[in-house]
Amino acid sequence: MQTAASLLAGDRVRIDVRCGPGARLRLVDVAALVAHDVRGGEPAEVDVRLDVGARARLEWEAQPLILGAGSAVHRRTDVELGCGAAALLRDTLVLGRAGELAGHLATVTDARLETRPLHAEALDTGDVGLLRSPAVLGDAKVLDTLALYGARVEDDAAFQLAGAGSVRQELAGSLAAATRAYGCAPAAWRRALLDNGGGRDGARATPPARAAAA
Repeated sequence: MQTAASLLAGDRVRIDVRCGPGARLRLVDVAALVAHDVRGGEPAEVDVRLDVGARARLEWEAQPLILGAGSAVHRRTDVELGCGAAALLRDTLVLGRAGELAGHLATVTDARLETRPLHAEALDTGDVGLLRSPAVLGDAKVLDTLALYGARVEDDAAFQLAGAGSVRQELAGSLAAATRAYGCAPAAWRRALLDNGGGRDGARATPPARAAAA
């Protein structure tokens, strides 16, 4: 079974997902995505567009994007949510393989709820000094992000958006450490998506700590 897909110089990848009104869709990746050394060539481009119709639910726990030494990737993720829609996304970045420095990633996320801005974020790993400063990633090897759009979840480690949405990020030295840091949180966030979500004000799920004890 394939355990990794590859991005090479000049590759163009487009993922366009449309989830109809009232539908529930779970996307499953079959392998991690490894970005390889472009050897002076053009950056690879990844364009992701997620359109979630009214009252629909979309879940995508993507496999890691691994930025090998010398890689160059431009990535954009656009999320459009209709009235009462909600989406749960997990994005895991691995900054270089074992013993490697990370390649260059320029990534932008833009989420909108009923055409109104909900969450906009950008990361550029090109300035290594800034990237490795305590204000950004420090010495972390992994940046693991959970984002719930269209609903909120009670989680003391999450950042609550001004609109209906929650974002949590874990910095870790390895994928295993990031998984341990999250604990049962992903399951609680999934319940928030499926059982509560939607609406302009969102909803709240059982906090992860109480969910673990139930």
